[in-house]
Amino acid sequence: MNTSNVQLNTTAAMPSAIGLPAEEILNFLISNGSIDLDGVTTQMKQSRRQQILENHPYNIYQDKDGRWRTYIKDETNKYGRKAIVKSNREDLEDALCDFYLGVKTTRLKKRTTMASLYKEWLEFKALHVKASSVARVQNDWDRYYANTAIVNKPISSLTKLELDRWVHEMIREHEMTKHKYTNFSLIIRQELDYAVDLGVIDKNPFRDVRVDKKRVLVPEHKKPDRTQVFTREEQRKLEELAWKDFETKHYNVHQLTPLAVMFMFYTGARVGEICGIRYSDIEGNNLTIRRTVHHPDNVVTEDTKGTFGDREIPLVPKAWNLINAARQCQQENDAPDDGYIFSMNEGPLLYTSVTKAFYRYCDILGIDAKSSHKARKTFVSTMLDGGVSINTVRKIVGHTDERTTLNNYCYDRSTDEEKVRKMAAALG
Repeated sequence: MNTSNVQLNTTAAMPSAIGLPAEEILNFLISNGSIDLDGVTTQMKQSRRQQILENHPYNIYQDKDGRWRTYIKDETNKYGRKAIVKSNREDLEDALCDFYLGVKTTRLKKRTTMASLYKEWLEFKALHVKASSVARVQNDWDRYYANTAIVNKPISSLTKLELDRWVHEMIREHEMTKHKYTNFSLIIRQELDYAVDLGVIDKNPFRDVRVDKKRVLVPEHKKPDRTQVFTREEQRKLEELAWKDFETKHYNVHQLTPLAVMFMFYTGARVGEICGIRYSDIEGNNLTIRRTVHHPDNVVTEDTKGTFGDREIPLVPKAWNLINAARQCQQENDAPDDGYIFSMNEGPLLYTSVTKAFYRYCDILGIDAKSSHKARKTFVSTMLDGGVSINTVRKIVGHTDERTTLNNYCYDRSTDEEKVRKMAAALG
């Protein structure tokens, strides 16, 4: 050890070295500030690097193309060696140190970016979340991160100040609400946490960034009722159209789609859950929701969205009418009638078959386009209008918190004329 870099504190009461273990002496020196441990560590790393390069058996040279070259031993190669080529000498020496140490710490710290680490991190995250969550993360990456300069900077160079500025610029540019910001910030927070776990950085600088959510985020206003649910008249007309569509179609793979569309209004199930329900999920008068068909690959998984888990939905008479109509159609066309309820073959009903049907029916009826999810909101609003307990509704639709049900799924289904009549009656 070069003693010039070891500063001894002569005023410290240092015990006699005679007969004491070296480790005890070293710990004493460190605890009393007699040794600059960071300086010693840096010097040791530099010494190790120098030793590796001095013992490297092949020449390191710059070729005519300006790039730096050398070789490393490789028993699988017929020449017993493999070439390493880098654009500059420092990168070449980093690669050699990584090879001899059996790690990639040097290159990781200097070259790893959010963009280069993203795929690996997302694959790791996919082990812990559902496919729908991974798809949402990918959409947010494409929307907020993919074309920004910051994701191509080395992670080790990112500072709290730089991230703070970038995050607030993104909030302003995309007019983020609290919900949007939560989804957006999840990526940078968790990916940099992953970089810490890999040893790319010692600390996640984004953890120190503070966002005053009340002052900088756009307030979230509840959307107009007419855009979020089907009015009673709209639902009545849509069901008439769906029944006609079902009864006049020739046999085809998607013949039961109109029944699935109407079934959403009487169960409140999500479209992926509707596509995946089977006759075996019915016991007595209850339907158990336990699987999901995912968009866009139509893969079936034995789970449901969120953390609620399996749930039971009581089947009302109109829901039974749709189930019986599906079974009768399957039997008349020699299709399986013991598998998926709304399918005419062995596989589940296509996710997009249902979602597209909603938009098509709205277009035919000349009403505002409403997605399949609006049928789920219509179900919740209808139940609450009918006096069903909020806790019962929450459990039927699979929400862990009733605030989610009330804040995001409760809307007035009345037309403007109906609202005026109700107000007039209430006010006398």
